[in-house]
Amino acid sequence: MYQVLARKYRPRNFNELVGQNHVSRALTSALERGRLHHAYLFTGTRGVGKTTIARILAKCLNCETGVTSTPCEVCATCKAVNEGRFIDLIEIDAASRTKVEDTRELLDNVPYAPTQGRFKVYLIDEVHMLSTHSFNALLKTLEEPPEHVKFLFATTDPQKLPITVISRCLQFTLRPLAVDEITEHLGNILKQEQIQAEQDAIWQIAESAQGSLRDALSLTDQAIAYGQGAIQHQDVKDMLGLIDRTIIYDLILAIHQNQQARVSQLLMQFRQQALDVSLVLDQLISTLHELALLQYLPELSLKYSAEINQKIMQLSQLISAQDLQLYYQVACKGRADLQLAVTQEQGFEMCVLRLLAFRPLQPNEIPVSQAQVVTQNVQPVVQQPVHSEISQQQSSQHVAVESVTSVESAAVYDDFDDGQYDDDPFNEVSTPSVSVDEPSSDDFLEQETVEAEVLSKSADSSLNSDQAQSERIIFDPSSDDALFGFENEPEVLSNTTDEASSDDFLFDELVPLTSDETTLVESQAEVQPQTQLAVEETAQDSLFDLAVEPTPHVEVELAKDEPVQASEATTSTLMPQDILKLKPQVLEGEWTVDKWEYWFRNSELSPAVQELAQQGVMTGQINGESIFHIPKQYEALLTQLQHALEQALKTEWSGTHFQVHYAEVATTTPYSMQTERKEKAYARAAELLHAEPAVKELLQNFEGEIQNIQLK
Repeated sequence: MYQVLARKYRPRNFNELVGQNHVSRALTSALERGRLHHAYLFTGTRGVGKTTIARILAKCLNCETGVTSTPCEVCATCKAVNEGRFIDLIEIDAASRTKVEDTRELLDNVPYAPTQGRFKVYLIDEVHMLSTHSFNALLKTLEEPPEHVKFLFATTDPQKLPITVISRCLQFTLRPLAVDEITEHLGNILKQEQIQAEQDAIWQIAESAQGSLRDALSLTDQAIAYGQGAIQHQDVKDMLGLIDRTIIYDLILAIHQNQQARVSQLLMQFRQQALDVSLVLDQLISTLHELALLQYLPELSLKYSAEINQKIMQLSQLISAQDLQLYYQVACKGRADLQLAVTQEQGFEMCVLRLLAFRPLQPNEIPVSQAQVVTQNVQPVVQQPVHSEISQQQSSQHVAVESVTSVESAAVYDDFDDGQYDDDPFNEVSTPSVSVDEPSSDDFLEQETVEAEVLSKSADSSLNSDQAQSERIIFDPSSDDALFGFENEPEVLSNTTDEASSDDFLFDELVPLTSDETTLVESQAEVQPQTQLAVEETAQDSLFDLAVEPTPHVEVELAKDEPVQASEATTSTLMPQDILKLKPQVLEGEWTVDKWEYWFRNSELSPAVQELAQQGVMTGQINGESIFHIPKQYEALLTQLQHALEQALKTEWSGTHFQVHYAEVATTTPYSMQTERKEKAYARAAELLHAEPAVKELLQNFEGEIQNIQLK
């Protein structure tokens, strides 16, 4: 007669036991040293070996060779236990004998000596099913049983046991078996049975067993019957109603890359296959968990095929950690809401669409509404046509200035209070996604600048040359067409410090200049921001006449593609993220404050060490005698962290001789330099925000004020 695999390959000693090493080790040691307790409690989920361990323990106690951790398996007692007919092993199903009368009948036989073996062993399975009166009747005997009696309890729900019972037993908690443990055991069994099986199919069975070895063996029996004597991966998936994992990976990738057509195609595929969407969603959540785990544990071994392993690694590197956390939260919330939907299919599809809708923006994306606002904000400053030709380069420069300002002030400097949305798990999904590595605030600001530059290029093609009239133009008095032609005018120098509005720099017409006045116009070429613009309004036509104070003529030439160096005078032209950037340093020669700050802020030092490093300065020679000066108040903290700082320096420069000098630092420290940069960046952010047309209109119409401006 055929015997199922779960019974045929039940372990018969501790050496054959799969997993549960912590239990077998404790019991083996107790048996070898003769330190035997009178009551044992085995807890754990189904199919992890509770009853099996209890039977092995009963065999070890009654083996004819003596109390041993390695029963002989050949004596009459061992054979009787293996065949389930040992008279002194009383197995009781507590689920069918819950009444107190049954317990009293059991206790009446406790005083009698064993008939065949050395100990009388009572194995009570699912002991939590006993009634309260049964437990109370058992307490006294359980605490002080006769020497020849051993109680072995097994349960899947230890929370239902009275604490008085648990305190009288040695409790062993059996853990669910790992997938690789089950896979290895199934492979050995199938090899003995001479059954061909694909490795992916065995792994799929082991995963579906969810830690239960008995479930895995039962599924193996079913797979052998389904596959007509062989186990194929596709047969196992059809039998269990599972889907190919590659579809789940394709779905996650399509959602992350906003491929709406691909997502709809996959949803139609799920409908056509009539899959259990709850299982699909479970697999999606498990995959997101696996991807998040791989980002922090890249050495984690994968048990899939080479193709699937490659896809998992690529996805874990492509999707950032914060995006995965958002996807996981939305998917778990959708899993809980399945029962609230009209149908499970509807709940699953809405969960996928919610993942797509709340997908964080990528670095090269902006919302459609924001793009429209940027396009509207880039309006021509000159209302009346001017008889001049502005080069394409000038127009491009102006568009870039306007669009960068608009995007930066809208995306980076936000005074909106997010506190009222703290309970909403989706209130931060509009934040652009970043790389897997944890970025600093400087990196985030730099990333926003890249977005702005992309916007400026797209907006440039839709604007005409009249939008560049707010720039100052250098006139060439030697040309005959100096007043109206401007075919050969020099390069335009943009002054981006002021956000020009129609109320400040609106020219309705350009008054022709006489030959004597051309000298005044030439002074427009000067780059100094001290150029004064005197504005006088007339009552009749509200025209503005530009009066320029005479200054010496300055010849200014800009080489093509040559960047303009930012000085102290042009700091106000920089964006906040540019102000916060550190100037690259060549780490050679003598230490300076700039070199010291540039090195430790770009090193792999921990945040605690970097916080300490910014409070002092380094002097001496790089790759030589280096003395770190720091106030005396940081001595206790530096004593703990000095090794990490010294090791990092010696790793970078092997010839470093590190010393510490405790004294007040009279020079500028990196901390004060960073504080000054942050203040300038904050002031620049406030300036840009106040220059926004929409903000200015709000402040003017409602007499409001801007508070709590933040740099993100």
